Amino acid sequence: MVVIDQLQGLVDLVHHRRELYVRFSDGPDADAHEASVDYESGLHLPGLSANRLNPPDWWSRPLTDWLARQVCQYAHLAERSESHRGWVLTGRLVDRGPDDEPLLTDVQPVAWLADRVLSQAENWYHEHFDPGRSEQ
Repeated sequence: MVVIDQLQGLVDLVHHRRELYVRFSDGPDADAHEASVDYESGLHLPGLSANRLNPPDWWSRPLTDWLARQVCQYAHLAERSESHRGWVLTGRLVDRGPDDEPLLTDVQPVAWLADRVLSQAENWYHEHFDPGRSEQ
C-alpha cells in the first residue's frame, strides 16, 4: 500500500477519487479478521467503522479544510494503541454506526497516512478553524 506523506497528497487523492474514507486501526490485515464494535452496547457492527473523506455537496470551503478537519476529528483513535495508524480505504456502505459513522464491507485499502500528514492536518485545522467553538 502506498504511503501518503503530505496533506497535499491526501488532497490530490480525494480530488480524483470518490467514496474514500479514513480509518484509524491496526490496518487492513488486522481489520479483515475483526468486526467493529459499539463499545457502549457490546454489539458487533455489520461493517468497519470509518469516516468520510469526500466532502458533502454543501461544503463550500477548500478541500484541504475538510480533510484537515476530518483527520483531526478522528486522529485520537490512533492513540488507543501504538500500532494504530491512519489509512485510506474504500468499500460498500452497508449502514451507519451509533455516531452516524459509515459502516463499510468489501473494504479495499488505498493508502497509509504518514504521521506527518496527521501533524500537518492538525496545524492546518488550528490555523483555519475555531476548534471547540459552539453556538453563541
